Amino acid sequence: MSPVGSPVLVVGCDWAGRHAPEELLGERERAHAEGLTGARRAEWVRTRLTAKAAVHWATGDRRVQILPDPGGAPRVWDTPSGAAVSLAHTGEFAACAVTRAGPAHPLGVDVEPVDARNDILLPRLLGPDEPSCAVPGTRPVPLPSGFLATVLAACKEAALKAYRRPSPALRDYRLRRGPDGRLRVRAAGTPQGELSVWWSCRAGRVTAVCGTGRLPPVRRVVSAESVLAALRGDSRLPAGRAEAADRGGREG
Repeated sequence: MSPVGSPVLVVGCDWAGRHAPEELLGERERAHAEGLTGARRAEWVRTRLTAKAAVHWATGDRRVQILPDPGGAPRVWDTPSGAAVSLAHTGEFAACAVTRAGPAHPLGVDVEPVDARNDILLPRLLGPDEPSCAVPGTRPVPLPSGFLATVLAACKEAALKAYRRPSPALRDYRLRRGPDGRLRVRAAGTPQGELSVWWSCRAGRVTAVCGTGRLPPVRRVVSAESVLAALRGDSRLPAGRAEAADRGGREG
């Protein structure tokens, strides 16, 4: 369990208007960034800096490097604690979920902006006989246009990452609400068991986390200044802004 009191810490950072300095990357990370250009390079650097700070806050590890594994998923190198991460981004907002349970521990995170146009995706998001009401916390009427589709997309994209992408089709990740009120997901056509899903919404963005266990993740939205300070030696996890209550447990 991490020092923050939960198996998983999720850190989000809005880099709007802020430069992400590549000199704070490790040598191998800088070499990888040099192979990227333009917006993709800036996005990659922002997300890695956010992740490096999150790993430090969750585990105390310093000087880790986060690079793609052979399958393209992010892997933490040089980590004494055995930390593992999942990464997401939208626009200039970067997010990292981190656990010290190791890379074999299922973990996925996704961030999606609420967009009315997402409603057109509903037929591609719901599997056969999968009720949209399975998602807790989405019952107020009327829902904003696109809200339900955005929640479904974020939850299922997080599940796709946690299950290591056995299917690229989001409708193959079936959500259900258990008798205890918790949100669960199963990947169709695989022998792997169910995982838990938690989601929250803040500032027009839905963040979803998928993993094992019953404890919801600890979430913090921090400033770019806090990320940079952590990478320059400040060990304190900032109070930041805690996300709204997770809609994955009983409160959903």
